[in-house]
Amino acid sequence: MSFLKPTAPVYLLGPRSWLPAKVMTNQDVLDWMGTRARPSWITHRTGVEKRHWVEPEQACSDVAAAAALRLLEDYAIDRRRISQLLLATVSGDFPTPPTSPLVLPKLGLDGIGVLDLVAACAGFTSAVHVGAGLALATGSDHLVIAADIRSKFLNREDLATTALFGDGSASCLVTPRPEQADYQLIASELGADASMADIIAIRAGGSRLPHHLNDDPTKVFLKMEHGATLFMKGVDNMSAGAASLLRRLGMSVADVDWFVPHQANLHLIRAITDKLGADPAKVVETVQFTGNTSGASVGIALAHLQEQLPLRAGQSVLLISAGAGGASACALLKRL
Repeated sequence: MSFLKPTAPVYLLGPRSWLPAKVMTNQDVLDWMGTRARPSWITHRTGVEKRHWVEPEQACSDVAAAAALRLLEDYAIDRRRISQLLLATVSGDFPTPPTSPLVLPKLGLDGIGVLDLVAACAGFTSAVHVGAGLALATGSDHLVIAADIRSKFLNREDLATTALFGDGSASCLVTPRPEQADYQLIASELGADASMADIIAIRAGGSRLPHHLNDDPTKVFLKMEHGATLFMKGVDNMSAGAASLLRRLGMSVADVDWFVPHQANLHLIRAITDKLGADPAKVVETVQFTGNTSGASVGIALAHLQEQLPLRAGQSVLLISAGAGGASACALLKRL
């Protein structure tokens, strides 16, 4: 485990989230797939009722910039105070180069550090963890973005996967300065379960199987295997990560005011809630109208909590995430 408890205060401004304009209902997805399945099948299996998909011309850098621009404009952030951009994504514009440099001109930034983080569904929380460590070490501000496009990697023949996913992004500023801050980071922790390393994967396009050597067209699509195992592992890993962080802080589940889990699917969220023994009224659920937005999921759900739910100053917020590759990340925030 990679545990971080800041030795000096670290704060978050934001997050701000962004969802594409195009809304895909369950019926829209079924029509796109050309299947006769009923919309109620998707709702029953996943809890998802609708999700947002990008237009064909939109890429990850566009989606990432959209959430970051909202943040920069809403807080009137002086771009000169930003020393680094951290972009969490598994759906970059290209295999090479990294996508974070492509985001800079869209934000009016240049000459700062850039870093892509590949942590799948743990993306937003992992980027906050890394940004906090850098903010402590450098005394400077770090722009965090989590952005994913899953709709372009879905197989029209695979309803179990395609029914789940949406596109979106979220952004926050991680800083040692308290001005305008929404949260203070109390602690965070990263982990991994290597037994899940390749259960969720796009098999072609990497150095293991370059596209020009691939003769199986299904390997260019996102595939989730061993569904029951995946579900149980997801519940176990997110619950264990949350319990580990609280244990390190000498806290219990009852001490947490709000839980913001990765929005994988509604049944998984509620299974985690049960396993932790958390009050369901304290658990944020957005998957019904966003689908699974991968690394952006927790940031989008945190923005929803901040904007739509009765979050109050002094309350604690526990971010809980895990996903592809077995990567996991949790963080405890205090609302200011």
